[in-house]
Amino acid sequence: MTTDDDRENETGEPEEVAAAREEVVEAMARGAEVYGIKSSYGRLYGTLYFADGPLSLDDLVERSGYAKSTVSTAMSAMERFHLVRRRSIPGEGKKAYFEVERDLWYAFQQFLDGQVRREVDVMTRALEDAESRLEAAEGEAAEHALERVRELRGVYRRGEQAIDLLTSQRLERLSELVGRLRDE
Repeated sequence: MTTDDDRENETGEPEEVAAAREEVVEAMARGAEVYGIKSSYGRLYGTLYFADGPLSLDDLVERSGYAKSTVSTAMSAMERFHLVRRRSIPGEGKKAYFEVERDLWYAFQQFLDGQVRREVDVMTRALEDAESRLEAAEGEAAEHALERVRELRGVYRRGEQAIDLLTSQRLERLSELVGRLRDE
């Protein structure tokens, strides 16, 4: 007797497994949109996440139904954000394969240390320059602007400290620290 749990899809995978996987992949696609990223990126990340090994662009095109240009653009973007890694496979020539970064904490740390820190550095330099100019200026408008610039510099200074902490600690360690703070 065959039950609904035993039915298989066209790839030989139990339908229940395929449905559960699709639910997670769809949530990844919706999650990508929450962050202003195309849903296709989330869907492709999910496809790689559940893959048994690295997949080529052609594999991803076949599995996703997206155009090769869409997949290529998505892989380049996700590679910049440390969500996927490009690999070569011996015997496959120059063909690029991609595998997912399963440690999302690592990807988040890399994003903070790269993109966010770069933005903080640019803003900090601009605020320092503005502060120097405003200290040399006279008048009420200069004093008011100087106050605002110093306030913003403080925010960025604390942000930089947060980035330093978040990028230097394992997630488990940070969870322990948060747990202790909650208990106090």
